[in-house]
Amino acid sequence: MRIRVRTLVVAVGVAIAVLVPACSRHAEQTAPQPSPVYVAVGASDSVGVGADDPSTQAWPVLFLRDALPAGTRFTNVAIAGATVEKALAEEVPKAVALEPDVVTVWLNVNDLRAFVPADTYEQRLADLVHQLRRGGDTKVLVADTPDIDQLPVIRRLGALTPSAFIESAVDQYNAAIGRVVKREGAVRVDLNGPSEEAERDGTFASLVSADGFHPNAAGYARVASTFVAAFRSSGGLE
Repeated sequence: MRIRVRTLVVAVGVAIAVLVPACSRHAEQTAPQPSPVYVAVGASDSVGVGADDPSTQAWPVLFLRDALPAGTRFTNVAIAGATVEKALAEEVPKAVALEPDVVTVWLNVNDLRAFVPADTYEQRLADLVHQLRRGGDTKVLVADTPDIDQLPVIRRLGALTPSAFIESAVDQYNAAIGRVVKREGAVRVDLNGPSEEAERDGTFASLVSADGFHPNAAGYARVASTFVAAFRSSGGLE
């Protein structure tokens, strides 16, 4: 009888030894993955100024909805009026601390308005993107500069800011953005092309809010779809 009991104990022990590693492997395979983290870095455009309801119509909210999985943790650190210099000081530290998987950046118009030289802008943007990339752990999408010379606010300035001057400045900034994106391994989001297309087909005015400067809800939807397309083309959350 003792032999039988001892044999049974040994058999149970062997079974447990076999099953425990298998269960551990199964637990490892089925362990839930942490939710992705998305952070929006930018200025008033990323806050949603100009939309009827920024909480639902701001383009980062639409990007979150259309491009990222349910459960993604989202933080918008954008500050109205921010330049790249201000974002480096006040937005980037918050963004990096969140260890994001995805960061969107739209920072150029306020630098243009402040007459920041293109080479200075490029240096600051490179620093900003480099920090946000976190050694390649974060996918960073960087928007270029739209065709802002068609904005009603800009056009009302008339001779104070000639169209040729604005177009040249936009081209210089966009060239700088292209170089930064390439060097840092970020993803460029082409907002300039769609804005020029809207100008050609006569829909540009319908995308601008009553303040004559920021996008309206339809404009933000167009911006969001452009970010989504660039994100998906880049492989999404690989």
